[in-house]
Amino acid sequence: MKLSCWMDDGIVWMMLLLSAATMAGCQQVVSIDLNKANPHIVIEGNVTDQQGPYVVKISKTGNYFEPTLSFPAVTGAAVVVTDDGGQADTLRETEAGTYESTTLRGIAGRTYALTVVAEGETYQASSSMPAKVFIDTLYSVYRPSGRGGSGYDIYITFRDPPEPGNYYRLNATSSRPIPSDSIDGERYRLYTDKLTNGNEMQERIRAGDNVLVGDTITVDLLAIDQASYDYFNTLRDILQSDQAATSLAPANPNSNISNGSLGYFAAYTVDTRKIVIR
Repeated sequence: MKLSCWMDDGIVWMMLLLSAATMAGCQQVVSIDLNKANPHIVIEGNVTDQQGPYVVKISKTGNYFEPTLSFPAVTGAAVVVTDDGGQADTLRETEAGTYESTTLRGIAGRTYALTVVAEGETYQASSSMPAKVFIDTLYSVYRPSGRGGSGYDIYITFRDPPEPGNYYRLNATSSRPIPSDSIDGERYRLYTDKLTNGNEMQERIRAGDNVLVGDTITVDLLAIDQASYDYFNTLRDILQSDQAATSLAPANPNSNISNGSLGYFAAYTVDTRKIVIR
C-alpha cells in the first residue's frame, strides 16, 4: 500500500479549505485567507524501500468561495530526487501532473531531497528513510460485545528499535471495500516511541463488522520520519475537528516543503503482513 493513496481525491483538499501564506521556515502551520484565495501549489511525493517507480504529484488548490472537485494538474515541471548516497533521478511526467522516477532506489538509512521547479518557482524538501521495522505477529480476536458492538479486533505487534525518536503509521485494508486509511474509518493510525522506546509494541485496530469471516486483512507498517509524522498528525487533527460553519477556520497540516507549498515529501520503509479471518 502506498502512503499517497488517500491523496488522490481532491475532496480532502477542499475539506481543508486550502489556501496558504508563505512559509518562514522548514515547517509551519499555514493560516488560511478566506477572502479571495489565490491557487497554491500542492506537492505530494513518496520514496519507499519497495520497488519503484516512485511518484510525485503536483496540482493546485481552488478558491474556497468557488469550491470545485477539479484541482488542476501542474504540467511541465522539472522534478529531481537525489539522495546522500549519490543517486540522482530526473522524474518524467507520465500524465498531467504525475511525475515518476526511472532509476531511483529507496534505501533505508539514506536521506532523500526533492527539488521541484514549476511555473518559475522552486520548491525543496528532504526526508530521511528510517531503518526498517518488521511486524512480528498479526492476528484477529472476535469480541461478542463492547465498544461498537460485536466484531473483530486486529492485533499487530512489532519491536521498536532501541534508538529513540521512531515514528510509525499503520495502514489496514480488507478484501471488502472499507476506508483505505483506517480499517474502522475513524482515524489515521500513527504512533511514536516517545513513551515506549525499545519496547515490544502491541496495537489494536477495532475492525468491528467492517470485516467478515473469509476476509483477507492486509496491514502495512510504515516507519516514517518526524516530519512525515507531524504532517499526518496535524492532518488527522484537522479532519477530526468540528466542521460547523461557526468553527474557527482550521490551518493546513504541517508541510516539510519550502516556498509556501502545501503537501509533503516522505521517505519511509514498509513491512506488509496478511491474515485471513477464520
